[in-house]
Amino acid sequence: MLKSNYHQFTDWMISKTNYRSIQMITYITSKYNFFVAVSILFTFGFLSSCKDNNQKFTPSCISEYDISPLLTNYADDIILPRLQSFDRQFDECYREGVNFIDDPQLVNLTRFRTEYLATYKLWQTVSAFSFGPGEDVFWVSSFNNFPLNVSKVLLDIQDRKMDFSSPDEYNKGLPLLDFLLYGLSSNDEGIIDSFNTNGTYGVYAKAALEDMNKKLDIVLENWIIYANEFKQNTGTTDGQSINLIVNALNRDYEYIKRDKIGVPSGVLSLGFTNPKEVEAYYSGKSLEWAKTAIQSTKNLFLGIKQDGTEGEGLAEILRTIGAKKNGVGLADVIINQFDISLEKINAIQETLHESVDDDQENVINAYNALSEQVIYLKSDMPSVMCIPITYVDNPSDSD
Repeated sequence: MLKSNYHQFTDWMISKTNYRSIQMITYITSKYNFFVAVSILFTFGFLSSCKDNNQKFTPSCISEYDISPLLTNYADDIILPRLQSFDRQFDECYREGVNFIDDPQLVNLTRFRTEYLATYKLWQTVSAFSFGPGEDVFWVSSFNNFPLNVSKVLLDIQDRKMDFSSPDEYNKGLPLLDFLLYGLSSNDEGIIDSFNTNGTYGVYAKAALEDMNKKLDIVLENWIIYANEFKQNTGTTDGQSINLIVNALNRDYEYIKRDKIGVPSGVLSLGFTNPKEVEAYYSGKSLEWAKTAIQSTKNLFLGIKQDGTEGEGLAEILRTIGAKKNGVGLADVIINQFDISLEKINAIQETLHESVDDDQENVINAYNALSEQVIYLKSDMPSVMCIPITYVDNPSDSD
């Protein structure tokens, strides 16, 4: 670790401790090596957050908070309704997909595209639910591993290989449909001709639809059963429901920051942009999907129900325990940062894959706004709630 990073890290940790902790940290860092000091700094930082004067509940900061209504709201009014809505929309996509594959003509292509776009947009509202039943089917990688590995797809089609079981492959899901519906040719006639002259395109597309349909059925059916267990797990430790929500929200948000914006923008690759690595590159919907995803994450934080009304969410917990950031309610800080991020995304005028080169300043501004929110969501919120972040970080998460 560079010396400057060490001082930044130390300053950050000291800001989370009291004066007596600072004295001890100073002694430790002068007497022992840096790596030992880091371990102790983490301990002091975590413990001090649970004893902050802004908090009411110790040693677990929400141990006296009745989270049952919150879990009921998330299970019954947010997660299950969102999954059911996505399932209904996917059924439409599946039906129109089969119609087009069986009869490749313009009217069927148009209908398939319409339902596909509606499905991909709605995916942004359920992508966070990768825990519980979603974990069993590799939820995100089954539906939205992007950017698509086009070379592998074309080779698979040539070899008639229809295997979508590996979570590490980028040859399936909604990104595959994006390519088949928009990327096979520069015009509609060329795409239709591709399906008419090479039947394997249709076979491959139908296999991908069936794979998603099967996994979606598994997740929805199991969530109906799992919901009761989810509502009863009212603890705060690893594996309990509130822990799963906080971790899922953070994982999904960092996916937005890093994969949807960061990677294409070039901030993670020494300024070398990657326009083809945006989400939904071929249909040009990456910006719209990013906006939808950010708004969906904000709604999840607020506890917004499927009908649009506000229920009990993470924001309510932060308000109840009096969590603050620089004297301002932490819930309000987070909500405001969501709005700033959306404002910065809205400032990007062209499609994202064009803007990473033509409007780089606005893209970087959006990425920076998203990055600032990570501090509030991943550090401040779990700290004041005494909930551990347990998912494995991507190396660029702190960038």
